[in-house]
Amino acid sequence: MANITSSFTQLLPVEDFVSGISTNKTGSYTYNGPEEFDVWVDDATGYVIKVDVSTDPPSNGYTRKTVNAKDSSQLPMAYALSHQFSDSYTWNYTYTEETMGNGDKFQKMDNPDLRDVYVVAWDKNNSKWVLEQIIKPLTNDNADAAKSRRDYVKTYGDLYDFGDSVNTKIDHYIAGIGTYLGNNPYYKSWKYVTLPSSVGTIPKIPADVQIELQKVSILGVGGKV
Repeated sequence: MANITSSFTQLLPVEDFVSGISTNKTGSYTYNGPEEFDVWVDDATGYVIKVDVSTDPPSNGYTRKTVNAKDSSQLPMAYALSHQFSDSYTWNYTYTEETMGNGDKFQKMDNPDLRDVYVVAWDKNNSKWVLEQIIKPLTNDNADAAKSRRDYVKTYGDLYDFGDSVNTKIDHYIAGIGTYLGNNPYYKSWKYVTLPSSVGTIPKIPADVQIELQKVSILGVGGKV
């Protein structure tokens, strides 16, 4: 089958690894490869597990699909999967240095290759190839711990009336956690060498509130911290 060369532009994420595709930020790419090629797809995820195959998958749970680079709607997917067709493939990155709040330096890609920010997947519900944005989770262990304490207290606070004094302390505690979370956001951990330290300390559950919560925790609702 003949090889083709075809150039195209593709919309890129507003920010790499953060959910959201831009309406005007694009990258320019050129596909060099066969007019079409077959791949193996994981039926559960839709992700491509092997490129340029000539036989059906050896076991259940995988399907053989064709990627047609002559189809403009499939061309970006063909490109993202095609780098193995060239032994001399290279991509010339440029970077902009970004200084984080704690002084760490992050080299931001100005011109990501398509496979840096997307993964090719088969959308079985709509029977078509799609580019799925690569998303990295935001991180803050202290915020996770604060939310766990808040949810523990709130679960019982929503279920039981502990009287005005304890109820008020519960409300104040939950509000205090809200303030703490506002000062301790989740971070794009890939941009940091060392994540920022906690701003303030996680509010402690008042002892008399904890005593009242333990009285009702025998019911098994809400768990413990």
